[in-house]
Amino acid sequence: MRQLFRFMFQHGSHLIFGAILMAMSSFGQTYFISLYGQEFRQTFGLSDGGLGGLYAIGTVMSAVTLTWAGRLIDYTTTRRFTLAVTLLLTIACLLISGAQAAWMLGIGFYFLRFGGQGLMVHTALTATARQFPLDAGKALGAIALGLSLAQAVFPVVAVQISNLTGWRLAWSLNAAILIAGIAIALMFLPRGREAPLRNFRNRGEAVIKEASIWKNRNLLLALPVVLASPFITTGFFFHQARLAEEKGWALSWVAVWFIAYALTQAVSLLSFGPMIDRLTPRRLLPWFLMPQAVAMSALWLSNGQWVTPFYLIMTGISSAIASTLATALWVQLFGPAQLARVRSAVEAGMVVVSGASPVIMGVLIDHQVTLRLQAMLCLIYIVSASLLATRIKADVPDINF
Repeated sequence: MRQLFRFMFQHGSHLIFGAILMAMSSFGQTYFISLYGQEFRQTFGLSDGGLGGLYAIGTVMSAVTLTWAGRLIDYTTTRRFTLAVTLLLTIACLLISGAQAAWMLGIGFYFLRFGGQGLMVHTALTATARQFPLDAGKALGAIALGLSLAQAVFPVVAVQISNLTGWRLAWSLNAAILIAGIAIALMFLPRGREAPLRNFRNRGEAVIKEASIWKNRNLLLALPVVLASPFITTGFFFHQARLAEEKGWALSWVAVWFIAYALTQAVSLLSFGPMIDRLTPRRLLPWFLMPQAVAMSALWLSNGQWVTPFYLIMTGISSAIASTLATALWVQLFGPAQLARVRSAVEAGMVVVSGASPVIMGVLIDHQVTLRLQAMLCLIYIVSASLLATRIKADVPDINF
């Protein structure tokens, strides 16, 4: 732990930049947008399913766009790309604030998801992993604390602001907070000369065709376990009220234990970052979901009050490791030069599954498949995906794809 804090002190400027970007991505994250769900339904006359469907469409469309847009970070500097993403996310906040019809809200959702959970997170993780390829676990764990802190603070502040000003003005204030936050972040980004990794092709220049990343064996073996955490966590969090009702828990009892979830994430990020560097991401990959597997077992087997903190704490451990392990894994398997290409594709997948899981779980609930049974299915999936990940064999970056 002492080594970690020494690392954070020595490289504070880069890490603070990444942490603030992770925090500012909150404006496009499900946990933040869902705070305004009731106001959106009442204002635009939407049902729960209608709002969820609109959100899912925006999420899927943002994922499709992210597969190519994420690679543009290779063609410019981190500073310029950050400014472009900030402009995009600011416009998204203002679109939400001024939406006069459901279709305008849907467009706002698209830009929020694309700019927030998509490109803002992509920028923070890609820039940090490139800066610290040999210490990716520690560095990525450190900047992920920015999102953990935001998850603990932003909901309380956002609800209070919305109650005082109304949701429309609140989203305009969100845009202002975003601009101020990124301005501070850029003050910490060193102004050293940074050259783009790639250049745009000149007219008449021969096209170099790259092999599809979806043909890479290691990537295909890793994806099932990498995508499991965002799917399961987002789905159960989105339906937390239904889970509390099904288990006979008071919703206030569940809500108070989210503080433990946030604290667990923060401690885990600091603890497991150095472990990722020491043991290598590939070796940890088949094991990092075991805490979440135990959480799913508890949800399946018991309705006791003790399950609430236990499930949230175990989920917090796996979620924290997942947020740093995947990017460190792509550096190990493919090298820093291919990171943006691989991350943009995988991040698109994460955006899709996190947007689709509330819809899928909701449909299953409508068809009498309880969350208890869904926890059992998630447990089976985690074990199967983890076993599949043990077949990954790579000790040096694979650039031939």
